[in-house]
Amino acid sequence: ILGAIELVGVAGALSSERAAPRGPRGMAFEIPRAMFDVDHRFVELPSGARVHYVDEGQGETLLFLHGNPAWSFQWRELIHGLRGSYRCVALDYPGFGLSEAPAGFGFTPGEESRVVEELVDRLGLRDVTLVMQDWGGPIGLGFAGRRPELVRRVILGSTWAWPTSASTPRGKFSRIVGGPIGEFAQVNFNGFAALGIDNGIVRELPAEVTDVYLRPFLPLDRRGIAAFYPGQITAATEYFAEVEAGLPRLADRKALIFWALKDVGFPRSDLARFEAAFPDHKTIELPDADHFFFEDAAEVMIAEIRAFVPAGPAGPTTALGDAR
Repeated sequence: ILGAIELVGVAGALSSERAAPRGPRGMAFEIPRAMFDVDHRFVELPSGARVHYVDEGQGETLLFLHGNPAWSFQWRELIHGLRGSYRCVALDYPGFGLSEAPAGFGFTPGEESRVVEELVDRLGLRDVTLVMQDWGGPIGLGFAGRRPELVRRVILGSTWAWPTSASTPRGKFSRIVGGPIGEFAQVNFNGFAALGIDNGIVRELPAEVTDVYLRPFLPLDRRGIAAFYPGQITAATEYFAEVEAGLPRLADRKALIFWALKDVGFPRSDLARFEAAFPDHKTIELPDADHFFFEDAAEVMIAEIRAFVPAGPAGPTTALGDAR
């Protein structure tokens, strides 16, 4: 979700009544090594998705799940800061970043959640700490509710895990940005992705960083996927009900909650629901951070995660697919 609800007036491919966007063909572009210094790996999963992921370091496993409009690149600062003590795994969902979707893939959050589950099984991940933002929350918590035995802790922020009423600000955002106006702005001008990144970060990103953020959304079919997701906030009601129903199965897990106070898309009522869902929680309020809070508060997050997740030895990294 775009953190800045004020963008609603400016503005998927489409609402639930229309066809989902076509699966994109894989794309490749150079990512400056100095900017995202990782090995880029690819693996084909049982669903047919060819998933791009990074797998860095050893130790307790941190599984990073991105939002929209974004991809695994959003976690670069945290991965760089934590991989010396932890195993850091981050993927791109099919249709995002460098991942490819199979024919007939619908790009719904439920399908993306199943792909996450496939990757976890393929890599043999256990005792995972989920790190989730935006759509990473419902996608990751959906997986965790289905497979709670694989999840040890949760770290989250600027996200939600329950159905959204059409009458709420988030519901109105879904209707407008996920409807024809938002679709037109995103498909024709890449507006949702560009404005989302520009308005969801307090600090000013270097132009070359913004360029890498946006590159996966340059093809028209990728723009359609970014436009499709806002509509899913209200369209995927059944999936969100499943996610919410799974939360009690995670109630005994420790939680670290980062709450960006400048992100008007996620009010304190969402925070209160997460604090109730995870009684054993620690909340870190970030007064000078927005929707992409990991860009505004990376150093704070790295320090808090180090305090929250004990560093220790673990089995060797299981590297699959081809690394670049």
